[in-house]
Amino acid sequence: MIELVPERVSLPGGELVVLRPAPGVEVPFDEVGDELLPPHWAEPWPSGIALAQAAEAIPPGTRVLEIGCGLGLPALAAARAGAEVLATDLSTTAIDLVRRSAGRNGLTLRAEARSWSDPALEPVDLVLGADLLYGHRNVVELGEVLPRLAPQVWLTDPGRPLAPEFLAAARPAWSVTSRPTAQEGVTLYRLARRPA
Repeated sequence: MIELVPERVSLPGGELVVLRPAPGVEVPFDEVGDELLPPHWAEPWPSGIALAQAAEAIPPGTRVLEIGCGLGLPALAAARAGAEVLATDLSTTAIDLVRRSAGRNGLTLRAEARSWSDPALEPVDLVLGADLLYGHRNVVELGEVLPRLAPQVWLTDPGRPLAPEFLAAARPAWSVTSRPTAQEGVTLYRLARRPA
């Protein structure tokens, strides 16, 4: 059993509490198929905090999918704003913590251990993703799946080297706007699918 601690995250709309592994505790890798995935999800990263800040402005009733959610802070913020939220991650441990954090904050959302390339994912109004552009495979997969998932995508990125490659490939199909966030070095990218 992993020792957990509540982490309080201050957002403009009020504090949210996320359950996370205690600092310094060794968190096991997740086995997904024949891959071992490191537990990058085990702490609230600046990109996740920045995306949660943006998610507070999502209109109530918006159908939202957070992919690679980790601790799910943006999903929690979107749920608090009144969105209908599905949080997804490959890590079953992360998903369990998102569910428990939602309960601790009195929020309702769905959380499922799924890949963003799962063809059974239903289209939504908005996809959220924090710090996902850290591997070439991610860049390629996201370019393929995002158009079928939603007409709008909000991504936060801390300046990963592959972000320009992803954005350049996205621009023919998406209108892209960007702005710096309150989290140092983190940019919020808003993608809106261009009409066919």
